Amino acid sequence: MPDEFQTCPELTTVMVCASPRAGSGKKREQIPKLTERLERAGFTVKLTDSIDAIRKQIAASVDADERSLVVVAAGGDGTVSLVAELTPPEFPIVPMPLGTENLLARHYGFSANAEDVFQCITRGTDHTIDAGRANGKLFLVMASCGFDAEVVRDVHLRRRGHIHRLSYLRPILRAVRKYRFPQLHIELAINGTTMASQKAHWAMTFNLPCYAANLRIEPSAIADDGKLDLITFAKGTRASGLAYVASVMVGRHLRREDVVRTRATQITIRSDRRVPYQLDGDYVGRLPLMIETLPRRVRLRMPPKQPSTRDVAERKRSIR
Repeated sequence: MPDEFQTCPELTTVMVCASPRAGSGKKREQIPKLTERLERAGFTVKLTDSIDAIRKQIAASVDADERSLVVVAAGGDGTVSLVAELTPPEFPIVPMPLGTENLLARHYGFSANAEDVFQCITRGTDHTIDAGRANGKLFLVMASCGFDAEVVRDVHLRRRGHIHRLSYLRPILRAVRKYRFPQLHIELAINGTTMASQKAHWAMTFNLPCYAANLRIEPSAIADDGKLDLITFAKGTRASGLAYVASVMVGRHLRREDVVRTRATQITIRSDRRVPYQLDGDYVGRLPLMIETLPRRVRLRMPPKQPSTRDVAERKRSIR
Protein backbone atom coordinates (compact mmCIF):
# COMPACT_ATOMS: atom_id res chain seq x y z
CA MET A 1 0.00 0.00 0.00
CA PRO A 2 1.21 3.57 -0.69
CA ASP A 3 2.44 5.54 2.32
CA GLU A 4 0.86 8.94 2.89
CA PHE A 5 3.50 11.62 3.10
CA GLN A 6 3.27 15.25 4.14
CA THR A 7 6.14 17.36 2.80
CA CYS A 8 7.49 20.19 4.95
CA PRO A 9 9.60 22.45 2.67
CA GLU A 10 11.68 23.93 5.51
CA LEU A 11 12.83 20.46 6.56
CA THR A 12 13.18 18.83 3.15
CA THR A 13 16.12 18.67 0.76
CA VAL A 14 15.36 17.91 -2.89
CA MET A 15 18.31 16.58 -4.87
CA VAL A 16 17.81 16.89 -8.62
CA CYS A 17 20.05 14.41 -10.43
CA ALA A 18 20.19 15.40 -14.09
CA SER A 19 21.76 13.25 -16.79
CA PRO A 20 23.96 15.47 -18.98
CA ARG A 21 23.12 13.32 -22.04
CA ALA A 22 19.33 13.14 -21.69
CA GLY A 23 16.76 15.61 -22.86
CA SER A 24 16.98 18.61 -25.12
CA GLY A 25 15.04 21.76 -25.92
CA LYS A 26 11.84 22.35 -23.97
CA LYS A 27 12.20 19.20 -21.85
CA ARG A 28 15.64 20.22 -20.63
CA GLU A 29 14.34 23.71 -19.82
CA GLN A 30 12.02 22.20 -17.21
CA ILE A 31 14.94 21.51 -14.84
CA PRO A 32 15.72 25.16 -13.93
CA LYS A 33 11.97 25.82 -13.75
CA LEU A 34 11.64 23.01 -11.22
CA THR A 35 14.55 24.19 -9.06
CA GLU A 36 13.16 27.74 -9.06
CA ARG A 37 9.68 26.50 -8.10
CA LEU A 38 11.08 24.42 -5.25
CA GLU A 39 13.24 27.22 -3.90
CA ARG A 40 10.30 29.64 -3.95
CA ALA A 41 8.36 27.13 -1.85
CA GLY A 42 11.15 26.95 0.72
CA PHE A 43 12.88 23.70 -0.21
CA THR A 44 16.64 23.27 -0.09
CA VAL A 45 17.57 22.27 -3.65
CA LYS A 46 20.77 20.60 -4.85
CA LEU A 47 21.28 20.12 -8.59
CA THR A 48 23.97 17.72 -9.74
CA ASP A 49 25.04 15.34 -12.48
CA SER A 50 27.85 13.91 -10.35
CA ILE A 51 27.62 10.37 -8.98
CA ASP A 52 30.01 11.32 -6.17
CA ALA A 53 27.79 14.26 -5.19
CA ILE A 54 24.75 11.97 -5.07
CA ARG A 55 26.60 9.49 -2.87
CA LYS A 56 27.80 12.23 -0.49
CA GLN A 57 24.34 13.78 -0.08
CA ILE A 58 22.72 10.41 0.57
CA ALA A 59 25.48 9.44 3.01
CA ALA A 60 25.01 12.74 4.86
CA SER A 61 21.26 12.17 5.11
CA VAL A 62 21.79 8.61 6.36
CA ASP A 63 24.38 9.72 8.94
CA ALA A 64 22.04 12.45 10.20
CA ASP A 65 19.15 9.94 10.31
CA GLU A 66 17.13 12.25 8.07
CA ARG A 67 14.03 11.00 6.32
CA SER A 68 13.34 14.25 4.49
CA LEU A 69 15.43 13.77 1.34
CA VAL A 70 13.61 13.49 -1.99
CA VAL A 71 15.62 12.54 -5.09
CA VAL A 72 14.53 13.63 -8.57
CA ALA A 73 15.96 11.49 -11.39
CA ALA A 74 15.94 13.74 -14.47
CA GLY A 75 16.78 11.61 -17.49
CA GLY A 76 15.84 8.35 -19.15
CA ASP A 77 15.36 4.85 -17.75
CA GLY A 78 19.12 4.40 -17.32
CA THR A 79 19.30 7.53 -15.18
CA VAL A 80 16.40 6.37 -13.00
CA SER A 81 18.07 2.98 -12.49
CA LEU A 82 21.41 4.59 -11.62
CA VAL A 83 19.78 6.93 -9.10
CA ALA A 84 17.83 4.00 -7.64
CA GLU A 85 21.05 2.01 -7.24
CA LEU A 86 22.58 4.86 -5.24
CA THR A 87 19.48 5.65 -3.17
CA PRO A 88 18.44 3.53 -0.14
CA PRO A 89 14.75 2.52 -0.07
CA GLU A 90 13.93 4.91 2.77
CA PHE A 91 14.32 7.90 0.43
CA PRO A 92 11.70 8.44 -2.31
CA ILE A 93 12.63 8.93 -5.96
CA VAL A 94 10.65 11.05 -8.42
CA PRO A 95 11.44 10.24 -12.08
CA MET A 96 11.47 13.29 -14.38
CA PRO A 97 11.39 11.68 -17.86
CA LEU A 98 13.83 13.29 -20.30
CA GLY A 99 14.97 10.21 -22.21
CA THR A 100 13.88 8.48 -25.41
CA GLU A 101 11.43 5.85 -24.13
CA ASN A 102 11.02 6.63 -20.40
CA LEU A 103 9.39 3.24 -19.82
CA LEU A 104 9.07 3.38 -16.04
CA ALA A 105 7.85 6.98 -16.05
CA ARG A 106 5.27 6.26 -18.73
CA HIS A 107 4.06 3.14 -16.90
CA TYR A 108 3.37 5.07 -13.68
CA GLY A 109 2.29 8.37 -15.23
CA PHE A 110 5.24 10.61 -14.34
CA SER A 111 5.63 13.89 -16.22
CA ALA A 112 8.62 16.04 -17.22
CA ASN A 113 6.64 19.23 -16.63
CA ALA A 114 8.19 21.22 -13.76
CA GLU A 115 4.87 21.96 -12.06
CA ASP A 116 3.80 18.31 -12.29
CA VAL A 117 7.08 17.22 -10.71
CA PHE A 118 6.62 19.81 -7.96
CA GLN A 119 3.12 18.51 -7.24
CA CYS A 120 4.45 14.95 -7.16
CA ILE A 121 7.09 15.92 -4.60
CA THR A 122 4.65 17.79 -2.38
CA ARG A 123 1.41 15.83 -2.82
CA GLY A 124 2.39 12.38 -4.03
CA THR A 125 2.30 9.10 -2.13
CA ASP A 126 5.17 6.67 -1.65
CA HIS A 127 5.12 3.17 -3.07
CA THR A 128 7.88 0.56 -3.03
CA ILE A 129 8.66 -1.69 -5.99
CA ASP A 130 11.08 -4.52 -6.64
CA ALA A 131 14.29 -4.14 -8.59
CA GLY A 132 16.51 -6.60 -10.38
CA ARG A 133 20.26 -6.95 -10.04
CA ALA A 134 22.29 -8.22 -13.00
CA ASN A 135 26.01 -8.91 -12.49
CA GLY A 136 25.85 -6.52 -9.55
CA LYS A 137 24.11 -3.71 -11.44
CA LEU A 138 20.56 -2.64 -10.56
CA PHE A 139 17.78 -2.45 -13.15
CA LEU A 140 14.10 -1.54 -12.83
CA VAL A 141 12.39 -2.44 -16.10
CA MET A 142 14.09 -5.33 -17.90
CA ALA A 143 17.26 -7.19 -18.76
CA SER A 144 17.70 -8.99 -22.06
CA CYS A 145 20.31 -10.82 -24.08
CA GLY A 146 20.22 -11.69 -27.74
CA PHE A 147 18.85 -9.86 -30.75
CA ASP A 148 17.56 -6.69 -29.09
CA ALA A 149 20.68 -6.37 -26.93
CA GLU A 150 22.77 -6.48 -30.13
CA VAL A 151 20.70 -3.57 -31.47
CA VAL A 152 21.24 -1.61 -28.24
CA ARG A 153 24.98 -2.39 -28.37
CA ASP A 154 25.17 -1.04 -31.93
CA VAL A 155 23.36 2.18 -30.94
CA HIS A 156 25.69 2.56 -27.93
CA LEU A 157 28.84 2.21 -30.04
CA ARG A 158 27.66 4.72 -32.64
CA ARG A 159 25.97 7.22 -30.32
CA ARG A 160 26.77 10.90 -30.82
CA GLY A 161 24.74 13.11 -28.48
CA HIS A 162 20.99 12.65 -27.99
CA ILE A 163 19.22 9.64 -29.48
CA HIS A 164 15.66 9.16 -30.71
CA ARG A 165 13.63 6.25 -32.06
CA LEU A 166 14.98 6.64 -35.59
CA SER A 167 18.48 6.13 -34.14
CA TYR A 168 17.56 2.44 -33.84
CA LEU A 169 16.48 1.90 -37.44
CA ARG A 170 19.86 1.16 -39.02
CA PRO A 171 21.09 -0.96 -36.06
CA ILE A 172 17.89 -3.04 -36.34
CA LEU A 173 18.47 -3.59 -40.06
CA ARG A 174 22.12 -4.50 -39.43
CA ALA A 175 21.11 -7.01 -36.73
CA VAL A 176 18.47 -8.54 -39.02
CA ARG A 177 21.20 -9.14 -41.64
CA LYS A 178 24.03 -10.26 -39.38
CA TYR A 179 22.85 -11.59 -36.00
CA ARG A 180 22.96 -15.40 -35.78
CA PHE A 181 21.05 -16.12 -32.54
CA PRO A 182 23.66 -18.12 -30.56
CA GLN A 183 22.43 -20.71 -28.07
CA LEU A 184 21.87 -19.66 -24.45
CA HIS A 185 22.06 -21.93 -21.40
CA ILE A 186 19.64 -20.79 -18.69
CA GLU A 187 19.17 -21.89 -15.08
CA LEU A 188 16.21 -20.80 -12.98
CA ALA A 189 15.98 -20.75 -9.20
CA ILE A 190 13.46 -19.65 -6.59
CA ASN A 191 14.94 -18.47 -3.29
CA GLY A 192 18.22 -20.23 -4.01
CA THR A 193 16.76 -23.59 -5.05
CA THR A 194 17.32 -24.55 -8.70
CA MET A 195 13.97 -25.27 -10.31
CA ALA A 196 14.65 -25.76 -14.01
CA SER A 197 17.07 -25.28 -16.89
CA GLN A 198 16.42 -24.21 -20.46
CA LYS A 199 18.15 -23.82 -23.77
CA ALA A 200 17.09 -20.88 -25.88
CA HIS A 201 18.42 -18.35 -28.39
CA TRP A 202 16.92 -15.12 -27.06
CA ALA A 203 15.99 -14.31 -23.47
CA MET A 204 14.29 -11.33 -21.84
CA THR A 205 13.68 -10.76 -18.12
CA PHE A 206 11.06 -8.28 -16.96
CA ASN A 207 10.34 -6.50 -13.69
CA LEU A 208 7.77 -4.19 -15.33
CA PRO A 209 5.50 -5.03 -18.30
CA CYS A 210 7.18 -2.40 -20.49
CA TYR A 211 9.32 -2.31 -23.59
CA ALA A 212 10.33 0.24 -26.22
CA ALA A 213 7.87 1.33 -28.91
CA ASN A 214 4.98 0.25 -26.64
CA LEU A 215 5.67 -3.43 -27.36
CA ARG A 216 3.92 -5.70 -24.83
CA ILE A 217 6.45 -8.51 -24.72
CA GLU A 218 5.63 -9.74 -21.20
CA PRO A 219 2.36 -8.09 -20.15
CA SER A 220 2.05 -10.14 -16.95
CA ALA A 221 5.15 -8.75 -15.21
CA ILE A 222 4.36 -7.25 -11.79
CA ALA A 223 6.74 -4.81 -10.11
CA ASP A 224 6.07 -5.81 -6.51
CA ASP A 225 5.54 -9.59 -6.54
CA GLY A 226 9.10 -10.48 -5.52
CA LYS A 227 9.79 -12.33 -8.79
CA LEU A 228 11.11 -11.66 -12.28
CA ASP A 229 9.31 -12.77 -15.44
CA LEU A 230 11.48 -14.56 -18.00
CA ILE A 231 10.43 -15.06 -21.61
CA THR A 232 12.60 -17.17 -23.91
CA PHE A 233 12.61 -17.96 -27.62
CA ALA A 234 13.64 -21.55 -28.19
CA LYS A 235 14.78 -21.91 -31.80
CA GLY A 236 18.07 -20.66 -33.22
CA THR A 237 17.88 -20.66 -37.00
CA ARG A 238 18.06 -17.34 -38.79
CA ALA A 239 14.57 -17.89 -40.21
CA SER A 240 13.07 -18.58 -36.77
CA GLY A 241 14.91 -15.59 -35.33
CA LEU A 242 13.40 -13.29 -37.95
CA ALA A 243 10.00 -14.88 -37.30
CA TYR A 244 10.40 -14.09 -33.59
CA VAL A 245 11.23 -10.47 -34.37
CA ALA A 246 8.20 -10.17 -36.63
CA SER A 247 5.85 -11.83 -34.12
CA VAL A 248 7.05 -9.52 -31.34
CA MET A 249 6.48 -6.48 -33.53
CA VAL A 250 2.85 -7.46 -34.19
CA GLY A 251 2.19 -8.76 -30.66
CA ARG A 252 1.61 -12.44 -31.57
CA HIS A 253 4.71 -14.01 -30.02
CA LEU A 254 2.83 -15.30 -26.95
CA ARG A 255 0.76 -17.58 -29.21
CA ARG A 256 3.85 -19.50 -30.31
CA GLU A 257 4.57 -22.90 -28.76
CA ASP A 258 8.33 -22.24 -28.88
CA VAL A 259 8.04 -19.13 -26.68
CA VAL A 260 8.36 -20.07 -22.99
CA ARG A 261 7.30 -17.92 -20.02
CA THR A 262 8.48 -18.59 -16.46
CA ARG A 263 8.98 -16.77 -13.15
CA ALA A 264 11.98 -16.98 -10.85
CA THR A 265 13.95 -15.08 -8.24
CA GLN A 266 17.39 -15.96 -9.66
CA ILE A 267 18.30 -16.47 -13.33
CA THR A 268 21.69 -17.42 -14.76
CA ILE A 269 22.35 -17.14 -18.49
CA ARG A 270 25.51 -18.37 -20.23
CA SER A 271 26.64 -18.99 -23.78
CA ASP A 272 29.64 -20.44 -25.56
CA ARG A 273 29.51 -17.45 -27.92
CA ARG A 274 29.90 -13.70 -27.37
CA VAL A 275 26.34 -12.57 -26.63
CA PRO A 276 25.56 -9.00 -25.51
CA TYR A 277 23.11 -8.04 -22.79
CA GLN A 278 21.35 -4.78 -21.97
CA LEU A 279 19.67 -3.36 -18.87
CA ASP A 280 16.83 -0.83 -19.09
CA GLY A 281 17.81 0.08 -22.63
CA ASP A 282 21.55 0.54 -21.99
CA TYR A 283 24.24 -1.79 -23.31
CA VAL A 284 26.26 -3.17 -20.40
CA GLY A 285 28.41 -6.08 -21.56
CA ARG A 286 28.42 -9.73 -22.62
CA LEU A 287 27.37 -13.00 -21.01
CA PRO A 288 27.52 -14.68 -18.55
CA LEU A 289 24.71 -12.95 -16.68
CA MET A 290 23.57 -13.58 -13.12
CA ILE A 291 20.22 -11.97 -12.30
CA GLU A 292 18.35 -11.80 -9.00
CA THR A 293 15.31 -9.98 -7.71
CA LEU A 294 15.53 -7.39 -4.92
CA PRO A 295 12.08 -7.21 -3.29
CA ARG A 296 10.84 -3.73 -2.29
CA ARG A 297 14.23 -2.23 -3.08
CA VAL A 298 13.07 1.10 -4.53
CA ARG A 299 10.70 3.73 -3.14
CA LEU A 300 8.92 5.88 -5.71
CA ARG A 301 7.03 9.08 -4.92
CA MET A 302 3.97 8.47 -7.10
CA PRO A 303 2.09 11.28 -8.88
CA PRO A 304 -0.99 12.53 -7.04
CA LYS A 305 -4.22 11.13 -8.38
CA GLN A 306 -6.03 13.43 -10.76
CA PRO A 307 -9.69 14.06 -9.95
CA SER A 308 -12.11 12.32 -12.26
CA THR A 309 -14.52 14.23 -14.50
CA ARG A 310 -17.31 13.25 -12.11
CA ASP A 311 -15.39 14.57 -9.08
CA VAL A 312 -14.75 17.88 -10.84
CA ALA A 313 -18.43 18.21 -11.80
CA GLU A 314 -19.57 17.47 -8.23
CA ARG A 315 -17.08 19.99 -6.84
CA LYS A 316 -18.40 22.67 -9.21
CA ARG A 317 -21.98 21.94 -8.13
CA SER A 318 -21.02 22.21 -4.46
CA ILE A 319 -19.38 25.59 -5.08
CA ARG A 320 -22.56 26.89 -6.66
